[in-house]
Amino acid sequence: MYQKINRKLFACLFCLGMLLCSPFSAFATVTLEDFTEKLSLGRDLMIRYEYREMDVSNENENDRLLQQFRLGVQFETTENWTISAGLATGGMDARFIDDTYSENSFFETDDIRLDYAYSRHTFNNFQFLAGQHKNPFQTTWALWDDDVRPVGITGKIDLTPAFITLGWYDVYYADNDMAQMEAIQVGADLDMVTAALAFYNYHNDALEIMGANNGLGTFNVSNLDEDYNFQIIDLYLAASIDTGAAKISPHAQVFYNMGAEGEEGQSLQGGNLDPKEENMGYLIGVCVRRNQFKFGIDYASIGADACNPLLNDGYFGDSLNSTDVEGFKIGVAYNITPHCSLGATAYLYEAAERDIDQDPKTYHQDSLPLGRSSDTLVSKIVRIQAHS
Repeated sequence: MYQKINRKLFACLFCLGMLLCSPFSAFATVTLEDFTEKLSLGRDLMIRYEYREMDVSNENENDRLLQQFRLGVQFETTENWTISAGLATGGMDARFIDDTYSENSFFETDDIRLDYAYSRHTFNNFQFLAGQHKNPFQTTWALWDDDVRPVGITGKIDLTPAFITLGWYDVYYADNDMAQMEAIQVGADLDMVTAALAFYNYHNDALEIMGANNGLGTFNVSNLDEDYNFQIIDLYLAASIDTGAAKISPHAQVFYNMGAEGEEGQSLQGGNLDPKEENMGYLIGVCVRRNQFKFGIDYASIGADACNPLLNDGYFGDSLNSTDVEGFKIGVAYNITPHCSLGATAYLYEAAERDIDQDPKTYHQDSLPLGRSSDTLVSKIVRIQAHS
């Protein structure tokens, strides 16, 4: 007990000493104008109508109203350091910031939580990020949901036109230990084409990462091979073509999980699936923008053991546990004003290998009073993060 008190006392004395030793002029020269010039705010509000059906007999269709709200702040400090933090609606699932209106009581008011908080240091062509931040890797929704915020350390090296992104992340805290992931992505960002090759290496076995205690999904973790893991090689390609009449942005991605070990029946999705045969996924799509109008269509096929199903798109395939699914994601949006748009998205998918007599469909109609446009991924057509 005395040791704890002494530590707290020492910490207080240390902070007090640092304060007293600091030159008073350093505090006296800071004005409100200096503070506000280095401070920027971001905001994003979306109202969504959702309709779901499973295409099975005697089903009850589901519909609801949701909201997404984010508030972000960024402050530039000395020596090229930037501190950023944001708040958002949503719950524990990293893939969703959606909040259902009036879910538990009449006109209930809901919670808001920390979305991200990190520091960034820039030195010449190098960037260093520490904390919980936006996904730094070039990717699509088939592998990473746009709302996922990795936790850890990222280094980015700009060797224009080439780039290198390195990272170490705390994926999940299980059984008093961290399930960790290292990642590296090497690529080139040319005038019209972006190409990137990545490797994501998860530590600790999949049982700790996918265990039932995380409360997300229903997976066959008890029967996995002891060497089963996520070791994913990922190739991402994108292009941007301006025809004058429209801007066309095709994109593709293919990923392969080298760590999907096991025999038939030891797949993450159970059944008689063989993880060594269900370890690949791919996406191909295009986004077209003309003036205020945007249209995008993606086709994706995601093997049962191709990726971590707790981190890819939260809506595509979610009724079937997010992997061993194939189908389309179609989006359309119209910018009424620079800061207001209307959009709709359809998720049309089915099980790829499992014998499931279901063709789930999810439809979204979105209104974004505050937002900005994006051309790269169809997932961002109607789910836009604004920092204006």
